[in-house]
Amino acid sequence: MVVVIGILVALLAAGFVLLVASATSAGDSQGSPWRSFRAGWAARGTRDEAARAAEAEPVDLKLVEFLTVTADEGDPYLHVDELGEGLHRARDKALGALPGARRS
Repeated sequence: MVVVIGILVALLAAGFVLLVASATSAGDSQGSPWRSFRAGWAARGTRDEAARAAEAEPVDLKLVEFLTVTADEGDPYLHVDELGEGLHRARDKALGALPGARRS
């Protein structure tokens, strides 16, 4: 019985949301949410872009070729010199925090 009441409350809430959405989008050029819902429900059985893409023939490409084609010749994200400097600063701070540690 509790499940049935929960389902009814959910349906009433969904109806209320549709009612409020249709009232607030009265001047919308796309139409009402109710029309959009019906159009989506009617088109649910049609094939969409994802289904066509899933059925497309796969492209056989070696990893080296893929990386060559998609390589970015710009400035690298990671600069080794900056990374090394940051590690040295962190090491010096850590050694400074330890009592009795010698810096080399």
